[in-house]
Amino acid sequence: MKQQKIKGEGSYLATECDKVGEIALHYGFTIIKPPQISPSDISKAKQFKDFDYYNDVEEKVALTSWYIDRDLHNQSQLIAIHYKKPRENLYSFEIMGSDKSISEGLLLKCALAVLYELGWTNLYIDINSIGDKESVGKFERELGAYFRKHTHTLSAKLNQKFRKNHYSILTDNSPESQSFRQDAPQTVGSLSDIARVHFKEVLEFLETFSVAYKIKPNVLSNKLYASYTVFEIRNDDQLLAYGYRYNHLARKIGAKRDIPSVGLTVLVKKQPKFSKKVIIKNIKKPKFYLVQLGETAKLKVLNVIEMLRREKIPVYHSITKDKMVGQLSGAEYMKATHVLVMGQKEAVENTMIVRSIASREQETVPLDKLVKFLKKL
Repeated sequence: MKQQKIKGEGSYLATECDKVGEIALHYGFTIIKPPQISPSDISKAKQFKDFDYYNDVEEKVALTSWYIDRDLHNQSQLIAIHYKKPRENLYSFEIMGSDKSISEGLLLKCALAVLYELGWTNLYIDINSIGDKESVGKFERELGAYFRKHTHTLSAKLNQKFRKNHYSILTDNSPESQSFRQDAPQTVGSLSDIARVHFKEVLEFLETFSVAYKIKPNVLSNKLYASYTVFEIRNDDQLLAYGYRYNHLARKIGAKRDIPSVGLTVLVKKQPKFSKKVIIKNIKKPKFYLVQLGETAKLKVLNVIEMLRREKIPVYHSITKDKMVGQLSGAEYMKATHVLVMGQKEAVENTMIVRSIASREQETVPLDKLVKFLKKL
């Protein structure tokens, strides 16, 4: 992904990174310093605390305020940013300004790359969707009706807990709550048509990642500002990464409109090779710009990006864009020497067109020979 110009970015850009940052750069993320949480952010976040499952609502408010303060929401500017959180061994990846399902795909693929690099195996993803506002409203009505029908089966303590917060019984791990949930409505059953399509697209990306996943009804995000997908990456019962969409947060804290956003946090255990610092400006700049056209190509290019990363071949991309013109203009702006094009035909045939920007000459290369071909260039 091309590096975006951010208003007032000089004081916010990080000058160095570790191994996680190097992986983030390869996937197109701009590395910034972590957003500072102000007293105003803490005050604004109080309204969301009852559903703060991941204890990160203040950070999300600070990050969204940062985005708004730089006037990025009025420029319709998509940004992909990465930063190391002040809390030890937590790393954030955020995509703001895009409602496309490939944003979730990009985040999950990048997080998997980090975790595999750390040596984790047998990873799997728990995923769910709470949908849009219409979906949440429908689900809560259905859950309320189910509760009224089964209230006599619950203890007084759980009855009181449910009335205070309907969602508490979905995340409670007591045998009583688990029994109640067996036939209870699920959020995915209440999805609107738009939310169902979005969730289906995210699952299609997971299908291409060769990673196990399951739809888990009690993986939830903050219903007061979040929407659509929520996900966790685990190894056995150990939580290694989590993320969710928070499209409605900006309007809730004072913006004039929603800002489609999705973020993911990775928990990175200490390793000497991951802690070594590198100066960002000294990291090798890409010569290649990856362009994708069509849904089949979009599903495959994330795996291509990872293949090139493992072979230490950096590449720019604008993977959230659909039109050829917009992507090619990015290639010229970033002064790439070659464009890698995957359209519908190439995706089906497992090939890539490699085109020289200077001479306009091009060659179709099988994906299994792409690395060798690019290294010669």
